[in-house]
Amino acid sequence: MKRRAVIMVLLVFCLALPFTGREETPLPAAPPEVNYDYGFGNMNQQTMNYLFEQGSLLIVRQKPDMTLINITGGQVVNAPLAKVWEVINDFEHYPEFMPQTTEEKVLDRPSENRVLVEQSIGIKIWQLPSVDITYKLMQELEPKSKVRFWHLDGSLPGTYGGWDLVPAGGQTMIFYTLYSNLTALGWGLGGIFKSQPDFMAGVNATTVIMVTKAVKKEAERRAGK
Repeated sequence: MKRRAVIMVLLVFCLALPFTGREETPLPAAPPEVNYDYGFGNMNQQTMNYLFEQGSLLIVRQKPDMTLINITGGQVVNAPLAKVWEVINDFEHYPEFMPQTTEEKVLDRPSENRVLVEQSIGIKIWQLPSVDITYKLMQELEPKSKVRFWHLDGSLPGTYGGWDLVPAGGQTMIFYTLYSNLTALGWGLGGIFKSQPDFMAGVNATTVIMVTKAVKKEAERRAGK
């Protein structure tokens, strides 16, 4: 019996040995373009309010050959910064107020300021049939200031973007930056976006406007405005 017990202890030890001392897989670093600081916090509030009063603000960044770098859209939200932050990071409820989003899951919180989400969206492009896609994004949070996200797995590799929030008294200026890599939609639609850079810019711009308006509406609703 003693011999059998010793053998069992050795067996358990040998089975456990390969798992000891194994380092955790490091979190993937954000691509260099993701953490770019656009300096929105340094902008003149009076000038920005004047621009916002005229409609949605769009900044389109393109390379010399007109291919898209990314697009930023801005809105003034009649709600305090804390309420806007709450809405932006309420991932599980995105399908209730975020356009095109059909499902959103929080898969993991690998660190205090990172959230891994899986998002499913339906893309409707003019009269073409809706395209349903799913992908995983890493969301990196800098509380009540900014969010940066980038593609980890699934459809649309190369997609990235983020949020910048600027308090303005009882209001909040929001800036949403996006590069949605629609060229990865397969040989059909993807080929169209590769050959027509203005299509890429147009769909990304429309998405940015819809998303910023949706966050503005939801934050103001929650703030009772």
